[in-house]
Amino acid sequence: MRLLVTGAGGGLGRAFKEQVASHHDVHGLGHDELDIGDHAAVRAVVGELAPDVVLNFAAFTQVDDCESDPDRCYRDNALGPHNVALAARTQGAIIVHVSTDYVFDGNKGAPYDEVDTPAPLSVYARAKLAGEQLVRRTLAEHFVLRTGFVFGSGGDFLTGQLRKLVAGEEAGGLADRVGSPTYVRHLSDRILPLVLTGRFGTYHLGGPEPTTWFDVLRRAKRLAKLPGGVAAQRADELGLAAPRPRDSSLTSLYTRELGIEPMPPLDDAISDLLRRLV
Repeated sequence: MRLLVTGAGGGLGRAFKEQVASHHDVHGLGHDELDIGDHAAVRAVVGELAPDVVLNFAAFTQVDDCESDPDRCYRDNALGPHNVALAARTQGAIIVHVSTDYVFDGNKGAPYDEVDTPAPLSVYARAKLAGEQLVRRTLAEHFVLRTGFVFGSGGDFLTGQLRKLVAGEEAGGLADRVGSPTYVRHLSDRILPLVLTGRFGTYHLGGPEPTTWFDVLRRAKRLAKLPGGVAAQRADELGLAAPRPRDSSLTSLYTRELGIEPMPPLDDAISDLLRRLV
């Protein structure tokens, strides 16, 4: 298949390109090469490359910055995906669009499944939900993938904190916000198998164990006997601009029935990342 990856310079884009089978024809474009907020540019590039599948990994993911720059947030996270979906429809292509666990408010008290009703709290979350809706309304042949707490890309929060632990410094993580920590390599490895099922729709692809970043750091310290210390943080103490869900962990009602392999245990993911860092 001919695959076009937008946001290819980000962590998920890099992991996908590294792991995708070599018999696929993959064209990866970073933000400098294709700004998905530019409707004319998206139409031109998609028209020229004529992909079978467009994988939209491009997004403005700085959650707190979105509060102070809503115009950019909605351009990149709502109008951008709409542009991609429109261009894909013109070419008869499938779209894969990656969304977020933050579309939920965190008050369920259990992991969210695909049937649960979104209730976004922040500008970022509202824009991402708008992007989902625009993709669904534009192109029936879509996969909307919700994930969250993604780590292992190199520039992500957890990787930075793990580097501190390795160096003997103190690392800190929120202890009062729960999600489904998702290893980027495990996430990227499941995207194309899902696409190949041809079962269009919305799916949750999150890590297997709901927990906090504080717990993940403690596990990493234990697993690798890292010298640094781990400090528990609270969201209300950090002065974060954007509200976060208390528990945005994810589960799926559908993926196992489609033959998508469950993600390995969280400790396995942490250990694999640590081997790459140390």
